Amino acid sequence: MLWLILSVILYAVNNILWKLFVKDEFPLRIINRRAVFTSTFAMLAVYFSNTDLNTYIHHYGFIQVVIASLFGTAGLIMMVVFLRDGSLVRLGYYTLLGNFIAGIYTYMFGHTTFSTKTAIGTTLIICGYLIFLYNERRNSMTEPTIKSQHILLVGMTICFSVSMLIQWENLKTLPALTVISSQEITVLLVTTIALFFFKTQKPSASSLLITKKTAIMAVVIFAGIFTGTIGLKLVNPFVASVSGVAVPILTMFIASFLFHDKLKLLHFVSLTLMIIGSVILI
Repeated sequence: MLWLILSVILYAVNNILWKLFVKDEFPLRIINRRAVFTSTFAMLAVYFSNTDLNTYIHHYGFIQVVIASLFGTAGLIMMVVFLRDGSLVRLGYYTLLGNFIAGIYTYMFGHTTFSTKTAIGTTLIICGYLIFLYNERRNSMTEPTIKSQHILLVGMTICFSVSMLIQWENLKTLPALTVISSQEITVLLVTTIALFFFKTQKPSASSLLITKKTAIMAVVIFAGIFTGTIGLKLVNPFVASVSGVAVPILTMFIASFLFHDKLKLLHFVSLTLMIIGSVILI
């Protein structure tokens, strides 16, 4: 349980760090720089754990993992682009929505009977999300970019959900490190190629300071992945599922204190409905 709690905190801190550091730098560049560190960490972990990547590359699920990694990379890019000007509270809602999509998938394809409990949980989550959208519509009067932000978040949610579900299926037959390595290397390759087509200004901060910031981000997220993987092996599915819901909630509350993402009454109402719905579905 302690491993999962630590993982939740690290994932929430990771979201905060993205928000803090992406303000002064081109999103693709900061993603690329972090991917250099995380890819290195992943390959070192593969080496010291004696994981046979050659066997993995010839595995029948290799193409699926690559596709999942491409979706995950696209989702990450949209998330970071959004965070440059967007709110972590909005991000939290769509992360909860992504968990809901994953839950629906397990009910549809996991041979689970659709029960009254499922219907109630689904209804509460949808109602909470609709209240959130109603509040966002009111805010659109003062925030002209809100529609484009929602488009980015919808795209992010779809990409992350598809990536997660494909990887979840492949983790049944492949070691976790091979999937993690594929994801990080794909992020590095895609962003490196993309940067050739985008001219970016040189960051105002010193190279040493930027490197330090990126290293901190890489250590935090890799530690989150590591502790989360250990935690998933030690706890029952219910506790593991609750931990997935806890990350966006913790992120939102931290953001409400650190930034101008103030939580209003409608936020608490919609959040409460979505959280209760998620727990019921679990």
